[in-house]
Amino acid sequence: MQYLQPSHLYTRLIDTIPTTLPWSSGDPSEKGDPKKSVKWIDGLRGIASFLVVLTHLARAWDYALFSPRDNENASPRILQWPILRIPWQGRLGVTIFAFLTGYVCALKPLKLSRAGDTTGAFETIAKSAFRRPPRLIFPATIALFISWTVAQFGGFIVANRSDCWWCRYAAPDLADSFWEELIRLPMNFLSTWTTGYMAYDDHQWALLPLLLSSMLVYLVLFATMFVKFRYRVLVYIGLLLYFHQNAAKDIETFQMQAIYGMLLSDFSYHTALKEFIEKHPRGRKFLTIPLTILGLLIASYPGEHPEWAGWSNLMLKASQYIFPPDVNVGKRYTALGIDMIILAIFFSPSTKDFLSSRLLLWFGKQSFAVYLVHGTMLRVVLCWMLYGISGQPWEGPEPLTDDKRDDWLPIRPPWVVGISIPVWIGLVYLLAALWTAYVDTFCASMTQKLERAVFVEDEKTPLPLQSVPMQTT
Repeated sequence: MQYLQPSHLYTRLIDTIPTTLPWSSGDPSEKGDPKKSVKWIDGLRGIASFLVVLTHLARAWDYALFSPRDNENASPRILQWPILRIPWQGRLGVTIFAFLTGYVCALKPLKLSRAGDTTGAFETIAKSAFRRPPRLIFPATIALFISWTVAQFGGFIVANRSDCWWCRYAAPDLADSFWEELIRLPMNFLSTWTTGYMAYDDHQWALLPLLLSSMLVYLVLFATMFVKFRYRVLVYIGLLLYFHQNAAKDIETFQMQAIYGMLLSDFSYHTALKEFIEKHPRGRKFLTIPLTILGLLIASYPGEHPEWAGWSNLMLKASQYIFPPDVNVGKRYTALGIDMIILAIFFSPSTKDFLSSRLLLWFGKQSFAVYLVHGTMLRVVLCWMLYGISGQPWEGPEPLTDDKRDDWLPIRPPWVVGISIPVWIGLVYLLAALWTAYVDTFCASMTQKLERAVFVEDEKTPLPLQSVPMQTT
């Protein structure tokens, strides 16, 4: 048995801390590293997770940023302008996660398939499809148990009494007895992976569609393994067109992005395209700059009251001709804008180098942990910072059901808010680093043990002998 060295407990965390400036890509010897070509994916993931945090801060304490103006007659604030409004209005982070799911899940099977190792590709698909559920479910369940435990000790009381409407909406109310809470815990686990609802941390709603999107990727990979590249591209395009006209909820956020990720993942191995990108730097700029600007403008579409501004009202009217009826126009425009921006990144080696910097890679490494812990941290720790730890004095009636009352706990002065939010973000990433170093490592180990227990050892066990019919000439 191997024992951990005393230094192991803290060096694992220290090793996750970025040691270079944001624009540094690390050791110059990595220049020829073939893995470097996909590092930008982790950098993009880090940005996406940070956007999720910013979005929830805006949703909680400045929901007017989701509109192009505070009201119909007001002048827009700077943060409500097109492009500048993107970090605050939401929708981008989860959409990027879904794209990355398609891109990363398809990467290795497509590489093996193109090398002629279809057996290895099928084996990779089988093992990846098996690992995917526990790698999502194990850490999410631990996060659920932590949130449930915090709720039992009254951690969400301040959020439920605060003047933040979204905190009150998202913070759980305890059942009448502890026995009911014990029953509620497994029921919430079940609903998280069947309906996407989780009372103790509603941010886990995206995990189920992300899991289903990964299974869609594996299914399409399996079905097209022997299809030629040009016809496989036609399959991707056909699926994108099918999902485009499908008005089902969130289909543009998950299924479309997963297939789009597969498409770009497949093109990343296309030699002719890579040579074209390398040989035409000026042509790249003529393509990527307009794509980026147009994508940012499209992704700026407001989630609330687009009719309050001329530019967004024009996009609202145009949506009747671009998208099928009865869809979430904001999410549709977000998906379209994100796809344009990612395509521009795909054609830009310099942008990929920037996304491959040490700092962004570190943010990307913590992204899943940040997604799991920031909701509870927001409605507990940040609410304590902004409203006080006890939630007292409180003279209002119980339970708190009247959203129109004026006597919610008031937020502290602006200077307290200005100090508390950056400190809280630092705490979130510190906790996320600890989570990645220990909890995520534990979950990966449990998944590996599960895999060893249930998978056949085909490398060690010989195939059963079969009678082969004699061939005649």
